[in-house]
Order: sequence, then C-alpha cells, then structure tokens
Amino acid sequence: MMLNDINTEAYENVNANAPAVKERPVKKPENEIVTLSFRLMIIIAAVVLMLAVVNALTKDKIAENEKKANDEARAALFPEATSFTPMSVSLSDDLAKYVGEIYEAAGGQGSSGYCVNVSNNGFGGKINMIVGVSTDGLITGVKVITHEETAGVGERIISNGSILSQFVNVSSSSISSVEAITGASVTSNAIIEGVKKALQAVAPIIDGGY
Repeated sequence: MMLNDINTEAYENVNANAPAVKERPVKKPENEIVTLSFRLMIIIAAVVLMLAVVNALTKDKIAENEKKANDEARAALFPEATSFTPMSVSLSDDLAKYVGEIYEAAGGQGSSGYCVNVSNNGFGGKINMIVGVSTDGLITGVKVITHEETAGVGERIISNGSILSQFVNVSSSSISSVEAITGASVTSNAIIEGVKKALQAVAPIIDGGY
C-alpha cells in the first residue's frame, strides 16, 4: 500500500468519526421581516374595514327588525291595547342587570298592563324576552325575541311553547307552579328567573309605589 493511500484512508476515517456540524439557520434580512409585517398589517386593516362597512350597512336593518319584533310581541301580549308607552322606572342594581325597557299597554278602558323587556343567560347565551303583566299582577304571556340556545334542545322548548305556555295567568305568588322542562333545565330556569325579575320590576307600579 502506498503512503498516499494510507494518508487518504486515515483522513476519511477521521472525517467519518467527526461530529456533524449543524448549519446555522440563515437569518432573514431585516427588510424582509419589515415587509412581511407591513403586509400583515394591511390585511388586518382591510378585514377591519370590511367588518366596519358590513356593520354600517346592516345595523339600521337589524335595529329595524328588532323594533318590529318587539312591537309585534307587545301587541300579541295585549291585543286589546291601542298604545304602548315607555315608562321611566327606577330599578335596583340587581334588577337593572336583567330588566330593560318597560312599556305601559293602554286602550279605550285605560291601562291594560305592562310589557317588560328582560334578558337572562341561558345555556348558549342571552335569552331576550318580553313579559306581559296585567294591572292585577297576572302574566298575560311571555314572548322570546332572540336567543342563542342550541337547536333541538333549548331552542325546541322555546319554539313549541312548552315552557312559555305555563306562565299564562300566573302571578308572583304562584310562579313556583311553572316547571322546568326535562332535558332543557338550563334554558327553562333562565326563562323562569327572567320572568321573576319582570314581576319584581312591575310590582311597585301595580302596588302604586312608583
């Protein structure tokens, strides 16, 4: 074996046993990072602008639909009423978390009762409803305006009226007779508690306290 062959073989053995040298990651130029950040900012700004435009185009229509739904619900709760007048009522901090607007329903024979806008948290989110209460303290009905309950469970008991129909002609002293629907107890109890808040809100009006 020649000397050169020995040296070559020894060199190859050394290289084979030597630890592999990891390549250092190539850093992106700063100007490339700035460019990517700028592009991301443009995309975010474009999305925000699109959402703002959509909101501007739809908010009036949404408000109009909500007003229509509220008007129709009040008319259904007091079909004999010819006017619904918003009332200025002082509520406790606790009631104010649930109770919104209160309208007096009136007709040819004077005041028929009160429509109370109430919101409470159900299983999927807010349940917004209107509770009708007559001048003698009896519930004339409950109408759910909007809700976020799950289809097939909470949504079903609202749409089929199995929970809402139990409130008709119920007073604050007999509301315990309203039973939660099996399988949708969270939704049921949210509506029951909301109706209780509505009764509490109009109790001073009926008793002459406001």
